[in-house]
Amino acid sequence: MRATRQAPRAAVHGASFPADPDFPQLAVASDPQRMLELFRRHLEPAAGKRYRIEDCVPLRFRCRQSTARCVLQYTLHLLEPGTGRRCDQGVTGLLYAQKGVAERLWRELQAADPSQGIPDDWLTFQPVGFIPDLEMVVQVFPYDRKLRNLRLVLGGGLVLGGALRDLEPQLLARLAPGEWRVTERTMAPTRYRTELGAALNYTLQACDAATGRAATLRCFVKVYRNDHGEHTFELLQSLGQRVERGEIRYSVVRPVAYRADLRTLVLEEAPGTALQRLLRGGHDAANALRITARAVAAFNQDDLGGANVAESPLAVQLEELRRGASIVEWARPELAAQVRAITAAVAAGLEEVAPAPIHGDLKPDHVFLAGDRVIFIDLDSVVLGDPVRDPAHMFAYVAGRVGLDAMPAEEARAAARLFAAEYFEHAPGAWRPRFELHCAGALVEVASAIFRRQEAQWPEKVAAAVAAARDCLG
Repeated sequence: MRATRQAPRAAVHGASFPADPDFPQLAVASDPQRMLELFRRHLEPAAGKRYRIEDCVPLRFRCRQSTARCVLQYTLHLLEPGTGRRCDQGVTGLLYAQKGVAERLWRELQAADPSQGIPDDWLTFQPVGFIPDLEMVVQVFPYDRKLRNLRLVLGGGLVLGGALRDLEPQLLARLAPGEWRVTERTMAPTRYRTELGAALNYTLQACDAATGRAATLRCFVKVYRNDHGEHTFELLQSLGQRVERGEIRYSVVRPVAYRADLRTLVLEEAPGTALQRLLRGGHDAANALRITARAVAAFNQDDLGGANVAESPLAVQLEELRRGASIVEWARPELAAQVRAITAAVAAGLEEVAPAPIHGDLKPDHVFLAGDRVIFIDLDSVVLGDPVRDPAHMFAYVAGRVGLDAMPAEEARAAARLFAAEYFEHAPGAWRPRFELHCAGALVEVASAIFRRQEAQWPEKVAAAVAAARDCLG
């Protein structure tokens, strides 16, 4: 059931990191080579296991979002000497500003038997470790002290205990008629944010007992820290019914079930190809962007069928901008004056408007295209707010080339402009004047995301995003 090794993402070797008097350990914690040696020294293999850590890649850092601690995620590339098999292992380091807190937490976690409930296939190292040199608590995926349902999902809760097995007839019904039987089940993490949630790819291999035909089925399992997945399930059900009745000009990923006891949502695999992949490959990207822009405009002008959706006023947006700006100012102090000026201009220029549906996390990897059909995924952030936030967010992610490193900068900017132009062909004209302000704010937030994701050459990319935000206000 463990994940096989994924294609490695470029590490951030050589990138300068902010000095912080509250967290002096960050100088080491942000250095992949030094962390590689520390993980080799301090991670204790699980009973009967033996691995060599070949590489350490920073994955996602949450620094200065709380004055009390930093949350640092890494991917370790492992080699199993006995078999030659390679795989990836996620680990998280927790740093605390107050001396002694990390060691006390480590001892508390150790006393609670952290291995309990974790399937043997998912155990590589002991689930909880401690690096005294850094006063760092280490959690080894899938152990998560605040996402305890994750262990149940991977172990007895869903796979072995039967919750997903109960859904298999429903999943197999998607295949052609036959006597289908599941022959193999695998689960692999696709996204994990420590203490917040995880997404897992659940794959079934099936065989038709009558004909011997083989088939593969995939669905996605999203594990939540809270009950928000139930709200998303209800929203997707409502929108899916409207899609089937032909009432709306966009589609959403189809929900399969929600397990309240495990705070887990099961979704079908979205059909088609992610917009991000189309942009990377240049496969008629212009047409894909136009189709997407029309679907986004339709979503922003929909009433969501009267679904119960929370409102997100301007104050909430500005607070999100402020948090993102503070991270950028800390990460690149020489940009602080520019970031403060951009943030002030956005706050002064925007006003409260009549709320409309917004996706809330619109970017190229959250949009799939199947022919002329546009499917939105990851609708956990849907709220009622200023609808222009959505096209601005997409514009910022494309222009900022997040996940689009192979795309030349000018080509990315042209693609973002094309998307915006098509969007406003299908959106109310009264929305257009505030687009640049929203873009400036979104680009600052993108700059923050680039740093948190520890992308290769993040200092240069952060500076480019800030410069683009400044240009939007020019």
